[in-house]
Amino acid sequence: MFGLRRHRPCRIELHLMPVAPGEPEDPADLAVLDESERARAMRLRRPADRVLFIRAHALLRRVLSRHAPIDPARWRLVRAEAGKPALCPQQHPALQALRFNLSHCAGLVALAWAREIGVDVEPVDALQPDEALARTLLAPGEWRHWPTLVDAHGVDGVDGMDGGGGGRARRHFLLTRWTLKEALLKAAGIGLSGLEPAGLELLPAPNGLWRVQPGRAALPAALRHWVDGGWLQGGLEAGSHHWALACERQAGETIELQWLRHSSAGVIAPG
Repeated sequence: MFGLRRHRPCRIELHLMPVAPGEPEDPADLAVLDESERARAMRLRRPADRVLFIRAHALLRRVLSRHAPIDPARWRLVRAEAGKPALCPQQHPALQALRFNLSHCAGLVALAWAREIGVDVEPVDALQPDEALARTLLAPGEWRHWPTLVDAHGVDGVDGMDGGGGGRARRHFLLTRWTLKEALLKAAGIGLSGLEPAGLELLPAPNGLWRVQPGRAALPAALRHWVDGGWLQGGLEAGSHHWALACERQAGETIELQWLRHSSAGVIAPG
């Protein structure tokens, strides 16, 4: 039919790798990192933080090598807007369309792969559900829900059920929005320095998605097209971590999300 333009689905890969407490550094992971990555890892004082950094960057390099015939150790990465990792344009000029984003926290590494994309993961107990923090993270429209998160009903009907009282409900409410906002700001390439979290309001949308609500304050230019052209989704992984993804989407385009779960031995299990 004339006048209709069909888009190929945009496929997102979400790679997840659990990292157990006390896991040692893996020499095979260190071997694929470049000098600057190894130096950054060694500057981290806590052994657990070093292991997470090394695991995340080794995973990124190995996934890159699934998409192009280059040895994992030969990739050259740079830090682009707001610290996002990107391929060095001088070393990989023909591969600049490859886009990815990393996140890691206690117990989990996440790598998202698509076009411009952001990912965030946080443990379910990462934030304390106190009022001062909520006022810092929530937009006025989101803050209006705060008093409705009461002990008798667990998590409010907006986000699903996670019984256990108002404390757990409020933590879930905060972390859902915090991870989505973090992923969105990473995808837009502006980071937290470009916009206070309370200046960004997110609303639930059909099919488990979220959308950006135009607020009274003007959004930064990098975020304006996300009001109509963004794809946002979040959830829980194994009941222990919140995850969130933000990806640019063209009008009428569908998104296909593929889960790839890695073990510490490098085995990939589609999920």
